[in-house]
Amino acid sequence: MRLSLKKIIFCIIVDIMKILVCSKNPVKVKAVEEAFYTYFKRLEFISLDLNQYSDVYKQPLTSNETLESAVNRIDIARNQEEADYYVSLEGGLGKDEYGAFLTWFVCVSNKEGKKSIAGGGRMPLPTQIYQEIEENKEKELGDVIDKLSGEKGTKRMGGATALFTGDRIQRKEVFKRDVIIALVPFTSEIYKKIEKKENYLDSF
Repeated sequence: MRLSLKKIIFCIIVDIMKILVCSKNPVKVKAVEEAFYTYFKRLEFISLDLNQYSDVYKQPLTSNETLESAVNRIDIARNQEEADYYVSLEGGLGKDEYGAFLTWFVCVSNKEGKKSIAGGGRMPLPTQIYQEIEENKEKELGDVIDKLSGEKGTKRMGGATALFTGDRIQRKEVFKRDVIIALVPFTSEIYKKIEKKENYLDSF
């Protein structure tokens, strides 16, 4: 039986998975694109700028603020547009007895609202940088890195990660890895099989 052109087009369209990235930052968008293409094929990506919302920290100064901001971006985006997956990537700062640090979280949610968190890593950061940002609430880490590197818009490129590692690690690579990890509950058949079984070892 031959399908009409309209039906063929409809089948192609409904096969496309829609991914909403909760940021317009090209580094974050590219990281999400590359990560999703390791799992899926037919994808459509859209991005939203959510920095104007009060539930999103301009510059998170603790790990908790960073995670909270990542989760809040997902919740805001879900109220604005429908998608198969929502992805937020949030960078922030922190300070404890071991010193100041850069941290980040990735939150992925499916259309049913199930969330998965990855990241939470840390990279040492000079305490002076943390103090400067803490004392100047309008300043972001990207502003300081721009000044140190002599370049503009570094947060939309390699960021602090590239600067301090001498370009050995790029910001996009860190985010891409953690998006892949955050997708595990949605893509790993072993994970889903274990989740459904109380005595999961009996299944293997």
